[in-house]
This record gives sequence, C-alpha cells and structure tokens, in this order.
Amino acid sequence: MARPTNSFESVTMTIAVTPQIKMYLEDLTADGMYGCSPSEAARLLLGQAIEQKIKDGALTRRKFIVQNGDVTPTAAPALTS
Repeated sequence: MARPTNSFESVTMTIAVTPQIKMYLEDLTADGMYGCSPSEAARLLLGQAIEQKIKDGALTRRKFIVQNGDVTPTAAPALTS
C-alpha cells in the first residue's frame, strides 16, 4: 500500500551513519515494510522515534500551519523537565 501524500513540503537533511547502521537500514527495506531505500527507512524510523518521545513526554507535540507556502508552528512548545 502506498503511503499517503505528505501535506507538508519535505526538506533535505544529510546525516552520517556507520556502515553497520546502513546495513540494518538496508535489511529493513528487504520486504518493503520500511520503504524501498535506506534513506526512506531512516525517515520512517526517525518519525517513529519522535512519536515515541512525544508519548514518553520528552517532547511536546507541536501544531503547525502553512502560511504563504511556509510551515510555521502555531506556538512555541512548552518546556518539559
């Protein structure tokens, strides 16, 4: 099943990983459950990790709006201790 269209524009980031991490990401793409490339698997895992940090209370969920083509947070997140 294809993933839904992203309602926000994507931005490109470059990260460096070890060869071992790259191999794990390649393993995750073998059956297509985590996308078709190591980069897509990394994106999905990063999203899951951030979602878990929100559930754990380490991050506060932000709300965003699109204004004039730019993504803007509606308010600064509350700081968690």
